[in-house]
Amino acid sequence: MKTSFKAIITAALVAFAPSVAAVGCFSGGQTGDCSAAIGPICSMVNGVSFAAGQTISTCVNTNGIRCNMAVVNTGGGGSQIGQQECIDDMTATNNGCDSHGGIRADGNFQLTLDPNAGAC
Repeated sequence: MKTSFKAIITAALVAFAPSVAAVGCFSGGQTGDCSAAIGPICSMVNGVSFAAGQTISTCVNTNGIRCNMAVVNTGGGGSQIGQQECIDDMTATNNGCDSHGGIRADGNFQLTLDPNAGAC
């Protein structure tokens, strides 16, 4: 009886745990490759202790489109995201969303990569 109770509790905890690196891809809109724009945003957030709710964002013109990108701290103050972690998350969104961009959650952070028509 104790073993099955532990299994139920473990399954319940896993079901309610936040999804690390979950991706929500945009279903339409401008498509484009924002890979060249990932470095600048990830350099901007590297080593920054974010305040609760703080957003760092940028717009980069590349490949004939503009790439709007943002990193938001959805957790408490003092949270940090490393440059490589940011690059990995943004690259996964850029490559895994059929060039539409999307939003990726990673721990205390929400990262958005959004290709758009026109210039910044």
